[in-house]
Amino acid sequence: MKKGIISMLCIALAVGTLTGCGSKKEDNRLVIWTNMNVEVDTLQKYADTWGEQNGYEVEVIHQSPSVQQFAQAVKSAEGPDAVVGIPNDQLADYVNAGLTAEVPAELYNDADFSEAAVQACYVDGKRYAAPLSVETTALFYNTDMVEKVPATWEELVEQAVENGGVQFDATSIYYDLGFVRACGGYIFNYQNGAYDTSDIGLANDGAVQAYHFLDDLCNRYGLITADVTADIARSNFQNGKCAYYIGGPWDIDGFTSAGTKFAVAKMPTFHGQPFVTPVGTQVSFVSNSSKNQDAAWDFISYLMENGALGMYEAGDRIPAKLADQKLDEIQSNAYTQAFVEQINDGEPMPTVSEMGQLWSIHTNNIRSMWSGEQTPEEAAKNMVTQLKEAIELMNSGK
Repeated sequence: MKKGIISMLCIALAVGTLTGCGSKKEDNRLVIWTNMNVEVDTLQKYADTWGEQNGYEVEVIHQSPSVQQFAQAVKSAEGPDAVVGIPNDQLADYVNAGLTAEVPAELYNDADFSEAAVQACYVDGKRYAAPLSVETTALFYNTDMVEKVPATWEELVEQAVENGGVQFDATSIYYDLGFVRACGGYIFNYQNGAYDTSDIGLANDGAVQAYHFLDDLCNRYGLITADVTADIARSNFQNGKCAYYIGGPWDIDGFTSAGTKFAVAKMPTFHGQPFVTPVGTQVSFVSNSSKNQDAAWDFISYLMENGALGMYEAGDRIPAKLADQKLDEIQSNAYTQAFVEQINDGEPMPTVSEMGQLWSIHTNNIRSMWSGEQTPEEAAKNMVTQLKEAIELMNSGK
């Protein structure tokens, strides 16, 4: 908490200083903010090269602002022209606040990128960002306990009961999405580049069927309990206490350093359907307050065309561009290949502000279902009722 307060004060002081000094940013200067940390130096190198070729001075700054902080900063003469590498689930908030410029139609072709990454860049049917890199979850397994990963979740459960178990935070929609989607459930209906937040599919017959399966994982098979968080599941897998774990590329270094015997596989099918995992996309957008929008988009385009390998080597960022996923350095990494295969079956969490209302509602109802306070049918119905109420309350304050 203290760290967050200090960070906010620093940003406020910086913005205030820039605004008060009356300075004017040079016409040939770009300021780029990035949410990426370890990749800052790599991004600056690409920015320097692009800048030399195009007569611009580019400064890349690591920054994780709130929408309010960004809105204040762009009023400054030294404010950011663009943001490179921000999680796509934050994009809608910037769009709704009127802070983002639409992507020029010719900047990139949707067909050249992972479908989930493209979907992540649209808000209300319009394209407001460019995809940079992608990530998702996949199935980690202990190679001392598992000789062959089952083809289906139904088979995996049978195996896990007999040998080693499976752990993940099954109260979170982030990990449960695949079960819901495989049965025909959904969060918000998505059509023509836009989400209909009034059309919630978390209590239809398919979603209820998925929640019955999750209830069985807890109360029939004893594989999952409410106190197993993502951190606990990760620790248990790392220490050889479970055979299977759902995790992401961010887990690999920790497991490797700990000497865990593991491999990564694409998710087994469920209910006869591919297992849809949430794909997170690092996206880039341009401030609609920038005086150098064309130059900012040109730099973003340059990074999309030339930055894939450097970003992968710097921070294990899997490129969103399909052609770049076939680079030798990426194809030769078995872990990365498993995630690339899974990304093709994934989709983004809805790129709408209303998504933020679901997280705790989903968790609380799953816990209530596991404790026996609600049936899966009741938990699903209650989830949708509470989500609609939360959305109505959120929108009433606009």
